[in-house]
Amino acid sequence: MTLIEEMEKMVEKAPHIPLSGKVFLDGDLLLDYLDRLRTALPEEVRQAQWIRQERERLLEEARLKARSLLEEAEKRSEIMAQENELVRKARSQASEIINRARNVAEEVKAGALSYADGLLAKLEASLNQALAQVQQGRQELQSYPAAGAGEAAAAGEPEKDSSQNRR
Repeated sequence: MTLIEEMEKMVEKAPHIPLSGKVFLDGDLLLDYLDRLRTALPEEVRQAQWIRQERERLLEEARLKARSLLEEAEKRSEIMAQENELVRKARSQASEIINRARNVAEEVKAGALSYADGLLAKLEASLNQALAQVQQGRQELQSYPAAGAGEAAAAGEPEKDSSQNRR
């Protein structure tokens, strides 16, 4: 039985004062119960206070942890959103750069092909002109030795080898 229950029984068994609702109690016995209550209550009160403080500490710790986790998640979310935006922009810029590079490469290639074709056309014209001059020179040479061979035979000179004439 607890101290409080013992005190209740003491009050119930105590003699009553008629028409007043009051009782006669043994003062020494009451003081003994109060001393026992004082010694027992502080320990229980301390335990209850410790439990309450521990509960408050744990709740505050949980709130702080939850707040910290929430802030961390928000930061990560923001960083990921920024990274995704950066990646999207970087890919877009890379695509634009690649397209511009391809266009420039096509223009350079077309310009190089046109330049090379122009050079080859000039070379072809020069070579055709040189070939025409060579052909004309050969025709002149071919007609010249025949006329020269007749004069040489008439003069009594032997005809020279055409390979020696070329030197």
